[in-house]
Amino acid sequence: MDESTLRDSEVVLLAYARYIDKGDFAKEMLFCKSLDTTTSAADIYGKLANYLHVNNIPIENIIFCTEDGTPVMMGKKKGCLKLLKDGNTKMILVHCLIHRENLVAKNVTPPLNEILISVIKCINAIKANAKCELLFKKFCENENADFLLHTGVKGLSKGNCLKRFMVLYDIFSVFLND
Repeated sequence: MDESTLRDSEVVLLAYARYIDKGDFAKEMLFCKSLDTTTSAADIYGKLANYLHVNNIPIENIIFCTEDGTPVMMGKKKGCLKLLKDGNTKMILVHCLIHRENLVAKNVTPPLNEILISVIKCINAIKANAKCELLFKKFCENENADFLLHTGVKGLSKGNCLKRFMVLYDIFSVFLND
């Protein structure tokens, strides 16, 4: 489960499920719900609880939950995971599984990781300043290229980020040199 801010400042909650289907592990997205007003633990938990209720899934069926480590998720008194654990005391909670997978990937492919770090630095240089980001967006429109950068979905979009960077490589190069 993760909340993420999209490029148009819309905040969404993403929930994935991993389960065993006919002896094999399967993974699918449960839902992507917009968090319209706030991103409080109660709002996040409410979206999940509503999904479970509408789809007739008992909370006891959730035996394992990972999250990104933000205070709204981790809070010991009011965090979303606390609310989940209150509903199912047997649930196992794990912090930042995706980050652990990324750490393994970094050690397996150091040259690719160096490239990825360079790409993210270029993108962050553009996104760090709202005016610069707006200029880049306009620049992309003038070049008939789609403006889509890393969305911050903790580790999930880094591969897509690298792909998009390569598609827009010439545009990045011209923009950053100007």
